[in-house]
Amino acid sequence: MNGASIAQEASPLLIRHASDCAIRIRNTTALSCALTEESQQHEPTGPLASTLAALPYNEVFGGWKSWIQLARDSRFASALPAILLAFVVAHLPVPDGLTATSMRLLGVFAGVVVGLLTASYDMSVILAVALLVLTLTSSFMCTTTDGHHIECDRCRSVYRGKSEHWHEYRCDPIGGSFDVAISGFSNKVAWLVFSAFHIGRAVEKTGFGRRVSLVLVTSMGRSALGLGYAVCLAELALAPFIPSNTARGGGIVYPIVDSVIASLDIDVDGGENSTGGFLVMVASTANLLSSSLFITGMAGNPIVASKATSIFGIDFGFADWAIGASVPTLLLLFIIPPALRLFLRPQVNFTQLSREIRRQHLEMGQVSTNELKLCGTLLACLVLWVGSPYFGIDATVVAYMAIVVLTLLDVLAWDDIVKNYKAWDTFFWLASFITLAEQLSALGVTDWIGNSLSQSLHESSPLVCTLSLALAYFFSMYLFSSISSHVVAFAGPFFAAGNVLGCPPKLLTILIAVFSSMAGVLTPFSTGSVAIYASRGYISQPRWFMLGLLSALAMLGVSFSAGMLWWKLLGWY
Repeated sequence: MNGASIAQEASPLLIRHASDCAIRIRNTTALSCALTEESQQHEPTGPLASTLAALPYNEVFGGWKSWIQLARDSRFASALPAILLAFVVAHLPVPDGLTATSMRLLGVFAGVVVGLLTASYDMSVILAVALLVLTLTSSFMCTTTDGHHIECDRCRSVYRGKSEHWHEYRCDPIGGSFDVAISGFSNKVAWLVFSAFHIGRAVEKTGFGRRVSLVLVTSMGRSALGLGYAVCLAELALAPFIPSNTARGGGIVYPIVDSVIASLDIDVDGGENSTGGFLVMVASTANLLSSSLFITGMAGNPIVASKATSIFGIDFGFADWAIGASVPTLLLLFIIPPALRLFLRPQVNFTQLSREIRRQHLEMGQVSTNELKLCGTLLACLVLWVGSPYFGIDATVVAYMAIVVLTLLDVLAWDDIVKNYKAWDTFFWLASFITLAEQLSALGVTDWIGNSLSQSLHESSPLVCTLSLALAYFFSMYLFSSISSHVVAFAGPFFAAGNVLGCPPKLLTILIAVFSSMAGVLTPFSTGSVAIYASRGYISQPRWFMLGLLSALAMLGVSFSAGMLWWKLLGWY
């Protein structure tokens, strides 16, 4: 048989194979079309065979796989643990001291905390959903037209008054709940942080923060220890005015530290390095310590002050916070750099460093008019904040006045304020958290948690209880990857427990206040600024944990020795 006859006999078979392949490609992309003549002869026939042949196998079975993968990758799936927890807690049997409304609020709050840890949604989105759910379920404490405070789901119900007459609770369950939901947006603490963010924007825009950092490095950078202290002072100088420790550390100080490291010919991809490790470790620790020194140093700090006010009835403002935190924090800023130098032993080429600093100074140029305007405004703010008891001007009013003045002086444009998304975002979630914190107290949830925590310490003295609660609060940071989440979850319950146990209010408040930020030293993922420094790789993860624990022990030692002596002198216990 010649080649032509073979081709002629094979043609119908090839045509039929091609036709089958085209049909199957249309119905599925995964099925092979390598058919043989023998398989064609044994294919089933009849109506069932026709139905099976027409079935798009991959679209049915592969489609299920696609849906499963889509569900696995969706953001909603990441929020399911929080949703389930909120639902379960809200429907648990109501314990003594709580109500069904309290349980719904507690369930949503627990869901928020878990959502911050597991869900891939932004914090503000999680809080917006929480407020909406609480509003629609009337799970707040409402105020009636005649001044009664009742749970919102009891609005429009009737009750028997003292005169044996029936009365109606005059309030709108949904409308009243929404009024409560947005009440946090009129809170002065939220406006203080919001204003401070815009002041920080002015510091960044004018280059004033970078100039301050460069001046400090130039004047003190003649040794590795001097560089460490320069970074500490840079953080210290900026902390009162930039309420985001991540923005301050990652946006202003970190670029300076990175430039210094680059000028020392350190391979950024070369793994562990003692000099790079020393600088990033000092910088991250200084960021946390400066955050603990001022109420405006970290976005979560105002929540601590707000909870202390609502539970203890004390006013713990800018001046009290700064005075109380000053001795332990400043002492630690002095101790930490030499301690880290002892462990890491950095080697610095100061000739190259000097050239790099001079180059950056030339880039900066002369001090601008806007920098001078900003400097004058910041000094005025600092004087008014520290002298608030004498001038009678609230710290929030001072901060708000500063952004108005900076706008009028053309240091900030209105466009800068509108586009400062971090300020608006923080304002939203901070105000939302303040609403939740106030309602947790109003509905008795905070007192109930405090009573539960206090049962294991009820036989101890108030001072022992205070120190025990502070220690437990500090090391509970291991469970969190966000300082703000840690503050939101535990500050209120620990204050409530201290209130039940008779702890000295100002002593427990200052310990929780400084430990909120200091505890971030325990892990390399505790907050954004620490994560930025840790990601450089100059210190391995195990060694970072070890150095973090040693730094934490130093912080606890100073706080429980020099700090306790200072707070005794202040009459706080």
